[in-house]
Amino acid sequence: MTTPDAPNDAADAASRMESEGDAAAPQAPPATFEFLIHTLFTQALMALGRIPNPITNQTHTNRATAKHFIDTLVMLEEKTAGNLTTDERRQLEEIQHQLRMMYLGQS
Repeated sequence: MTTPDAPNDAADAASRMESEGDAAAPQAPPATFEFLIHTLFTQALMALGRIPNPITNQTHTNRATAKHFIDTLVMLEEKTAGNLTTDERRQLEEIQHQLRMMYLGQS
């Protein structure tokens, strides 16, 4: 049972959230598969100490966290098998390969 003020579906909720947002705030990039995998890639790079944390501007290595992000990309590849474009699949494979080489290079 829904109340009159409750959104009817996810699109209504998203529209309401968007209209309530601060008009002066920068717009977020569109939610795409490419953006998701690049976000995970960036997080893994920070955990591997390859790029600084943008908040602290310091680099730290945390292999367990890096492995978590690599494993998350593997899980994402498995869950999306057969549903990716050729470019999406290639980007995902290349990112995983790069991260694995960096991870093994720190052993």
